[in-house]
Amino acid sequence: MLNKSYHQYSKNRFRFYLLFLWLVLVGVFAYQIRNLKVSFEFENFFPKDNEEIAFYQQHLTYFDYDNDYLLLVLKNKPSIFHTDFLSRASELEQQISGLSNTLECQSLFSLKHILKSPTGLMGIPLIHPDENAQLPHDSARVMRHPLYSQLVSNDGQGLLLHITHPHFTDAQESKAYLEQLEEIVAASTIPYHIAGKLSAQNTFVSLIQQDFVLFLSLALILSFLLLWIIFRSFRAALMPYLISLSTLIMLLGIMALANQPITILGSLIPPVILFVSTSDAVHLMKAYKEQSVGNAITKLIAAIKKVFKPTLLTSITTAVGFASLITIKTGPIQSFGVFTGIGVLIAFVITFLFGPLLVKPYAKKQSALISAKRLTLFVFRNARLTGIISFIVCALSVWGLFQLKTDAYLLKDLPEDSSVRKDFEYVDQQLGGSKPWEMAFWPTDSATNSIWSYPLLQELHKIHQYLDTAYEMDRVLSPVSFANYAYQIQNGGAGKFYQFPDSLSYAKSKGIIYQFNQMGAFSTFEGNARYGRITGFIPELGSYETQKRNAALLAFMEKHIDASVLSYHITGTTYLIDKSHEILSYHLWKGLLIAMAIIGLLMGLYFKSFKIFLISLIPNIIPLLITAGYMGSTDIPLKLTTSIIFAVAFGIAVDDTIHFISAYQQVKSKTFIWRIVKTFQTAGSAIIITTCIMLVGFGLFLLSGFGATYFLGLFLSLSLLFALLTDILLLPILLASGKNTS
Repeated sequence: MLNKSYHQYSKNRFRFYLLFLWLVLVGVFAYQIRNLKVSFEFENFFPKDNEEIAFYQQHLTYFDYDNDYLLLVLKNKPSIFHTDFLSRASELEQQISGLSNTLECQSLFSLKHILKSPTGLMGIPLIHPDENAQLPHDSARVMRHPLYSQLVSNDGQGLLLHITHPHFTDAQESKAYLEQLEEIVAASTIPYHIAGKLSAQNTFVSLIQQDFVLFLSLALILSFLLLWIIFRSFRAALMPYLISLSTLIMLLGIMALANQPITILGSLIPPVILFVSTSDAVHLMKAYKEQSVGNAITKLIAAIKKVFKPTLLTSITTAVGFASLITIKTGPIQSFGVFTGIGVLIAFVITFLFGPLLVKPYAKKQSALISAKRLTLFVFRNARLTGIISFIVCALSVWGLFQLKTDAYLLKDLPEDSSVRKDFEYVDQQLGGSKPWEMAFWPTDSATNSIWSYPLLQELHKIHQYLDTAYEMDRVLSPVSFANYAYQIQNGGAGKFYQFPDSLSYAKSKGIIYQFNQMGAFSTFEGNARYGRITGFIPELGSYETQKRNAALLAFMEKHIDASVLSYHITGTTYLIDKSHEILSYHLWKGLLIAMAIIGLLMGLYFKSFKIFLISLIPNIIPLLITAGYMGSTDIPLKLTTSIIFAVAFGIAVDDTIHFISAYQQVKSKTFIWRIVKTFQTAGSAIIITTCIMLVGFGLFLLSGFGATYFLGLFLSLSLLFALLTDILLLPILLASGKNTS
């Protein structure tokens, strides 16, 4: 009796210490969450370890970032050329120029019309805001000039202020500057549109924070309610819920310790972890409830023995699925894959280390969610029909797969009623573009030539013309622009002389170019004139169309540009982001194939049967094929933010297959049909429960204002639903074909 009491005391003390350890770990990591930050930097989407990045970093030693600007368009109807509006706009420009973080503000007010005088170059105002009689002449000069007119919208109702600011590395500092600027503009009561990196980034960060709070709140509530409904018991629901909650807290704490901010994809981590991490606990709970012999400890040990190995395997395969995203050389995607994979492994450890503390000692066996006998009969009675439908669907999906393309419209991820999206669209439509475009160039023989040599300018002029016409680029600026302007000045300053000079005229106007340089008017070449750039603006064409136009430009230059005179390289932030999408497909399929190979190897070693290994892959490849085919056939493109669909879906979906086949191999029965019946009775309910839980979790993404997040939730949900259907309807048929290997 004494030994029994001591044994009970020791057991209770061990449980206390284990529970205390659990609470301490959760508390320590929860404390770290206060340091978690939110970040959305466009530069984070640049490809890592890429030669294009290396080139751009070198390019930045000569020039600033090309997206450190804001395009402020002040509006007035029916025209901007009214003294009242121009006076207020001029005063507003002076206020903006006076802000501490405004480096430059270019507009019709700050630019001058340059004329040649006996004493040198002199500048006269392009526009006289307070002189009503002068406005007809000013407006005519502005609107007829190829350079000046670019500062006015196509409908004549918008005045562009191009504001240059520092390259902010602190999100709060950039937000403060934008808010300060918007306060000044709002106080002027002038209607306006504003576009630029800061505007978009601030909106994205705000939506990320909203999504994070929304997803976390709903996931916390729905995950518990769903478990309570499924298990019909508060305590039974508490075990998987506390495990998933502890996993999330620990993971977010680890992210804070690693100084990893919440990104556009990081905001998806809470619901993913809260719902995916319940899988292990659900399988343990179902296995425990199925035990009918022995006391609580004996039943718990038997349940752990039954599900430990397959659950370990599914945790590893899911983590591998997430971790395969590191092949996509983009920071936000890689961090999402790594940390979510870590979260899955944390969930496994917590489930089997601390989960038994919450198992109800005398849990009643629940009635099955499905009738195993009826389901088995349905599956085999319709086996032929299932096979035919599967073949037809796969054939159509293969056709759709070949229609799938990689494309991205970053701003289309914003809600359609977003004011920021409307601002960018206005700038695209009325001013030719809101996205920066940039190309570096240099003399091929830089030892003897400079960018101001006439033969080089001739080659550059060909590119400049192509960008203006065939590429349909706006606000193009290069040394050619200054050569044109110098020729205009040399010929009296009339706008009709703004054109590329012949060699003799260029020689006469080089002195004017020198004076321009002395005035600091150039931003298109570095100090010794051995390296320069062409800049311009393009609308949101999508990465696919932009890359297509870039390819056409390169083909033109290869054919028409003398490579012995001019060397060139497209670069800039827009190009790098589009380049990320261009190489996305390769890295995506590479990562998926690597994940399949690793997961397949693990499954082959676990099941010790090559045929079972092949059978297990089929029901998990089909859902991916269907999803990709649907995306291709409905013209929904693949992009960076939705590229995680396939690797994640495969890593999660294969879990159900592993549990099903593992349960199938453990069942002892004389007939194959009864093995399937008992497999449905043991693993079937758990598979349906875990899939339903994850469908609800990923379904939360459909509430997001982000288009990318919405489609991510939609296609992950569809993939998991198709995976469940193939596991239930197709997998038993495949096992029947290979039953002699079991």
